[in-house]
Amino acid sequence: MNLNTRIGKLKLKNPIILASGTFDRGITTKIDINKLGGLVTKTITLKPREGNPLPHIFKTRYGWLNSVGLKNMGLKKYLTEELPFWKKYNTQIFTSIGGENTREYIKIAKSLESLVSSLEVNVSCPNVDGLFFGADPRKLKNLISAIRKNFKGFIAVKLSPNVSDIILPAKVAMAGGADALIIANTYLGLELIKSKPVFQQVFAGYSGGAVKPLTMRLVWQTSHVLKCPVIASGGVENTQDVIDYLTAGAKAVQIGSANFLNPKVSVKIVDELRRR
Repeated sequence: MNLNTRIGKLKLKNPIILASGTFDRGITTKIDINKLGGLVTKTITLKPREGNPLPHIFKTRYGWLNSVGLKNMGLKKYLTEELPFWKKYNTQIFTSIGGENTREYIKIAKSLESLVSSLEVNVSCPNVDGLFFGADPRKLKNLISAIRKNFKGFIAVKLSPNVSDIILPAKVAMAGGADALIIANTYLGLELIKSKPVFQQVFAGYSGGAVKPLTMRLVWQTSHVLKCPVIASGGVENTQDVIDYLTAGAKAVQIGSANFLNPKVSVKIVDELRRR
């Protein structure tokens, strides 16, 4: 199977991308990162964030709930410590960026303009108040337009599934200057232990194999209605899941919570696709 992948103006060696926040540097001791089409670094914000109170991740019967709250080192440390580490590898590096307002996103985009070729704009984190531009089409379009004016490289916007109609935010994100859409972030969920919510935030982001049919619908809708490049993200656990998403209209696929149980799953999928 020919794995060369094109997502708009971006070329990847294959369609497999590691999803933001589902791995750390330790994964490089378990797999050959150079085999992957790309990886998305953990979402960074202008200043360091401590994130939400523990626990951050909880295994449910069918998937995972997470409430990390965008815990990260901040832009300054990312530029000096994290980005240089990942740029050593021969794979496409997407820097995921987040912010509480348009000004913060712009500052990060400007700082990265000469250093990276691809951004993932996270406008859909379900665990952080104020970082949910995806629910307001006007704000979303203005945000993406502002980022586009300050970043000439590839921009992929990560949308939320927690909306009544994903076509509207998808349409305005593309109109604002996005090159592709990432469909989608996690679903809001709730789990109880002894009649109390697991997380202090009560609701958390739900992912895992159980969400695949839900996200497949969104990928199909977006790619068929808007005819725009889509990167699928949701419930991928094996090679057939990847093929299903590509058949539904995605150009590439992110591997997320499956990394928690098997950090080697991404390269396994690449090898299996190559043999087809």
